[in-house]
Amino acid sequence: MIKLSLGRKIVLVIILIAVVLSGTCIFVSGMANRKTMDKEYMITADSMAWTSAVMLDGDSVQEITEKVMEIYRNSDIKLDNTQYEDPRFESYVEQYSHLMEDEDYIAVQEQLRKIQDVSEVDCIYTVCIVPEDKTAVYIVDGAYGDELVPAGCFDFLEEESIQYINTPEKGLPAFISHTEEYGYMATAGAPIYNSSGEIVCLSMVDLSMSEVLAKENRFLLALAGVLLILTFIICMIAIVCVNQSIVKPINMLSETAKQYGQKQSGIPHHEFSSLNIHTGDELEILLKSMMQMENDIDSYIESLTKTKQQLSSARQQADDMHELAHMDSLTGIRNRLAYDKEIIRLDEEIQKGLCSFGIAMIDLNFLKRINDTYGHECGNSAIIALSQLICEVFIHSPVFRIGGDEFAVILKNHDYNKIKCLEQRFNQCIATFGADTSLQPWEKISAAFGYALFDAETDSCADDVFKRADQKMYERKKEMKAIRK
Repeated sequence: MIKLSLGRKIVLVIILIAVVLSGTCIFVSGMANRKTMDKEYMITADSMAWTSAVMLDGDSVQEITEKVMEIYRNSDIKLDNTQYEDPRFESYVEQYSHLMEDEDYIAVQEQLRKIQDVSEVDCIYTVCIVPEDKTAVYIVDGAYGDELVPAGCFDFLEEESIQYINTPEKGLPAFISHTEEYGYMATAGAPIYNSSGEIVCLSMVDLSMSEVLAKENRFLLALAGVLLILTFIICMIAIVCVNQSIVKPINMLSETAKQYGQKQSGIPHHEFSSLNIHTGDELEILLKSMMQMENDIDSYIESLTKTKQQLSSARQQADDMHELAHMDSLTGIRNRLAYDKEIIRLDEEIQKGLCSFGIAMIDLNFLKRINDTYGHECGNSAIIALSQLICEVFIHSPVFRIGGDEFAVILKNHDYNKIKCLEQRFNQCIATFGADTSLQPWEKISAAFGYALFDAETDSCADDVFKRADQKMYERKKEMKAIRK
């Protein structure tokens, strides 16, 4: 049996340690950066999709969607985007070419391009999901030139997108895809609503990650090259330093290298710098090489930290845009989109049996009369004054403006328990406004109030509570209008 010499043993150990350490550092750093990047890009794509869905004109989107889908359903042939080499593909697309001159198509495309240019996303477009075919039909694409996908083209739904068929109001959650045609990409979709509150189609956003990945791969290759060179240097030094006097220092280096890979990743380490080896020979050179490698890794970790901070800043900007999308521009309170999301959350709580809430409906009386007599600015003043009064009375509950003169309050906690007292206080405030002779006619705001509390025995969803509150509000409105006349 052949026994290895001490020198060869040292060389083999050093090679093994260097390779494992280098590979571990590269793998851990790459995986940590990839996960962080994927998460941040998915959050950004999802936020941008919801933001664009709110900013688009839902009625214009509905008009062009209906025209495209009418042709799609009546077409004798259906070819997806992968079949562009089929001789029939050109004639299939030609069926929709006239729609790209439609004023609704042009209007929606201009909106998409404005959002795309401001947000610097790679692709933003609208699609209509056809559940029975499991396809996503392109309606309007915001791209330019050859990258524009014509109306009527379609793709089959990815596995991640099938869930949208059952829950369209939740949109298409962000997911990462990697294809030969489009590269590495984060995609998300959000429902577009028309003025009637119906879902028209999806606003889709694609964020390309290929360039960022390419930079990361180039850096990892450079790091691997540096580590490979250092490993080679270490091995050469180890061959020269084969004698008894260097066994102990080599053992110290070996032990330090083993422990280094076990330390917490993502933060700089200085284990090699803390070693006290001053032999004045090749061992000291080896130590300096390891310290240089450690500094290179620390520099890479610092670079990753800066990248993470930049991504966090981008996420904060997306969150700010998301907040604006849920705010009513006139009154500054939450809008209809925020209300619809709250109703979805309440329905989920109802299914879990954990729900205790109520809904109050408030409608401003005589808004049309104020607008016609004194002008829309006075009408807006009346709306703002009413919203301020509602927020003052229902200080513990979220307030939403769900229509031109309609407001909703999700009653919670204190407001839920004291609703009768709050109803009386609200009506008293309205009466005070009406009796105040110092106010202008439009300042004497009049509003009807109605509420309903969730009853597990009769209500299956939050909308049942809304309907009862709405009915009570309209009954009160009729009474008030009869008295006012």
